[in-house]
Amino acid sequence: MLRLLYLLYLTCWLTLSANAQTIRNPSFEGIPGTSTVPVHWLPCQLGSTPDIQPGYWLVTLPPSDGKSYLSLVCRYDSWEACQQQLSQPLLMGKCYQYTIDLAYSPNFAGSFGAVAQLRVWGGTKSCKQSELLWESGPVKKTVWQRYLLELAPKEANYPFIILEVYYVKSTRYEGNLLLDNFRFKQEVPCQF
Repeated sequence: MLRLLYLLYLTCWLTLSANAQTIRNPSFEGIPGTSTVPVHWLPCQLGSTPDIQPGYWLVTLPPSDGKSYLSLVCRYDSWEACQQQLSQPLLMGKCYQYTIDLAYSPNFAGSFGAVAQLRVWGGTKSCKQSELLWESGPVKKTVWQRYLLELAPKEANYPFIILEVYYVKSTRYEGNLLLDNFRFKQEVPCQF
């Protein structure tokens, strides 16, 4: 009887785990450095690669989780993005909650200290920004702040999730965004 209960528990756990939108390396762990991305993450802009922090470009904020985190910058002529292929795609008509810790550095590289925002895209192919799923608005805190993301794909199923720094003003400028602790929370009933 005990063995049967154990097998039932294991089957339920494996079924639930298989449906989870697991993010690999959610804390962006890696060796801090410039023009590099953590394992399981890929850059999406040619010639513009995110950095693993802290310790570079005058960024000293300790991580909110783990030993490192990601920084993205926007410039007058480009902005940075990175992506990951999800363990299970985000399905059209389903709603998902994630959390992420965001901050910015007012001294980033001496000239990239402006406020920016995070945009989260669903992608049908690698680095293809197919549907904008969420925007943070201006990230103005110099300490970590946790954000709740509610992603509800309406146009397609998305095997890729893309994180992009973007301007909050209509004119382009030099800004930055710090990201850490990006985690799937749960699937929730849709409100649309």
